[in-house]
Amino acid sequence: MIRAAGWGCEMARYTAEELIATIDELTGPRLTHYVEMRVLQPVISAEGARFREIDRARARLLCDLSEDYGLDGDALSLVMQLLDEAHGLRGEMQALMAALAEEPDEARQRVIARIRLARAQD
Repeated sequence: MIRAAGWGCEMARYTAEELIATIDELTGPRLTHYVEMRVLQPVISAEGARFREIDRARARLLCDLSEDYGLDGDALSLVMQLLDEAHGLRGEMQALMAALAEEPDEARQRVIARIRLARAQD
């Protein structure tokens, strides 16, 4: 669980009951299971556990993966871990592209050539 200090607690607005009410397939036991699996991590504040908008999106995805594809336990945890990793890599790639865009044209062309060479060797 995430402690409120420094984590934008003002953005953590859903109680467990409110979160459950926004997602048809989400039940109390299912929410508890997701938190225990650590695929959902509520923010803990003086008001108790609160969920952020990202938690609502994750809970919806978790329910869809469970309902539509029958994923649970280790498989569900693995899929979420891979999605988190892909999301993190996407952010890294965006930062790299932004940094590269600020470089002189000759430096960008050298990097592009090296990338093409490396990809051709794979």
